[in-house]
Amino acid sequence: MDWFLSQRRNAARTPRAFTLVELLVVIAIIGILVALLLPAVQAAREAARRSDCTNRLRQIGIAVQNYHSSQNRMPMHGELPTGLSSLARLAPYMENQAIYSLVDQDSHWSATSNAQAYWTEIPQFRCPSARALQWTDMGRAPRLAGQPALPAWMETSLAPHYVGIMGAKPGPTRGGTILPGCPPPSGGRSAAFPTPYDTYYQDNCSTGTANSGGVAINGVIFPISNVSLAKVSDGTSKTMCYGELSWDAGAMAPWIVGSITGAGITDPNDKSARGWVHGAKNIIEPLKKAALNIPADSDPTTTRTQVPLTNASLGSEHPGGTNVLMCDASVHFIQESVDLVEVLLPMASRASSEVYTSAF
Repeated sequence: MDWFLSQRRNAARTPRAFTLVELLVVIAIIGILVALLLPAVQAAREAARRSDCTNRLRQIGIAVQNYHSSQNRMPMHGELPTGLSSLARLAPYMENQAIYSLVDQDSHWSATSNAQAYWTEIPQFRCPSARALQWTDMGRAPRLAGQPALPAWMETSLAPHYVGIMGAKPGPTRGGTILPGCPPPSGGRSAAFPTPYDTYYQDNCSTGTANSGGVAINGVIFPISNVSLAKVSDGTSKTMCYGELSWDAGAMAPWIVGSITGAGITDPNDKSARGWVHGAKNIIEPLKKAALNIPADSDPTTTRTQVPLTNASLGSEHPGGTNVLMCDASVHFIQESVDLVEVLLPMASRASSEVYTSAF
């Protein structure tokens, strides 16, 4: 009897192990909880990144307003002889002067005096939701002391994700001439641009993938511009100033580059500034549709070209849409499904007298 009681006491003291079935049930419950919580955590992180992106665009908008108050015009882009981008022109009107003072505002972006600025990454000009490294066009890049010869393209964090809006496309010249490669939507020998396309003025226009794409001049940020907010007759809250282009749309140039041409040219009105333009885009394609290279996240030497340089679509890595900066410095998130003709083109033109349904 004593032996029997001793065995029962020993059994009571011995810890009972989990069975295999119980372990599997616990693991399954943990897996379900992780599956439920992970999307919520990722969504919260993306919401924070999108908010950060919005704030970065808003800071550019404030700088634009400061620039306009000082110069009584919108920022220059690619003007000769410097070829600097509008973002580089905004440098003195933004915070972080230690970095922005690197820009030599009187010299071409490819000059040695701008080499340090060229190679300086500016987080404020990039969306936190995008890939950290993207293919970058390094054509005519100024080299730092001791820097080896550079390839035509590199993966860097130098390209901007916020680009100036040159205007809507297609359209005629300011004199009404139809440009080769930029025909009216209806086509045909006797075609003419209907309203409002007849207000979508172009300086030059091309559609071939070996060409730059041309330059619309009916927006607010374009080479050899002289646009004040008073000329935005469609309303500053209805007209885009900058748009987000942070998706993998192909190799863009670093943030300081406005026009590839122009080194050594002294005439600020030389129209070669409207040749190969970086850092500013025409609106002619829907959001996140047209990339410069396909596949865009591959080495550009191994890809095929989809659209000319200035015709790449706005777009982002934010689910469902992209951010845009309006001329009144407000920032809005527009849905990826927004209509090109009914909404995007009117938003890009400053004086088309179009009324559109709000995209945000």
